[in-house]
Amino acid sequence: MNTSFSHDIDDEYEKFIRRMNPPRVVIDNETCKNATVIRVDSANKHDILLEVVQIFTDLNLIITKAYISSYVNWFMDVFNVTDQDENKILDEGILDYIRKFLGPESCLPSSIRSVGVKQLMDHTAIELTRSDKPGLLSENECCP
Repeated sequence: MNTSFSHDIDDEYEKFIRRMNPPRVVIDNETCKNATVIRVDSANKHDILLEVVQIFTDLNLIITKAYISSYVNWFMDVFNVTDQDENKILDEGILDYIRKFLGPESCLPSSIRSVGVKQLMDHTAIELTRSDKPGLLSENECCP
């Protein structure tokens, strides 16, 4: 089979799934007193977590906590984020940008955000950068 043809079919299938199950972004500044809670629900696709995290990185936001979950072809990720001064995100321009690039109007192809990422076999690598402390990966304080 022609790999270009196969890629076109995969791309069309991804567009179809996205139209049937558009991404949903919920931004909550009430639930947590120390961070903005951003929930992203969408059809699961290759590199979607990278795309979401890259948007936050591009905006110089800090992810203070994240809950990553997926089931079959669906994912729901919840992020607690702050600005560089550890404040909630209150700037409507930034919040609109997040809604635009992660929500239903988003048209980011899978490859656009994955610059510098190299897939190795069937493994996923996640890098965490934060000061070390006991319970860092199982911390259960504050918000969802």
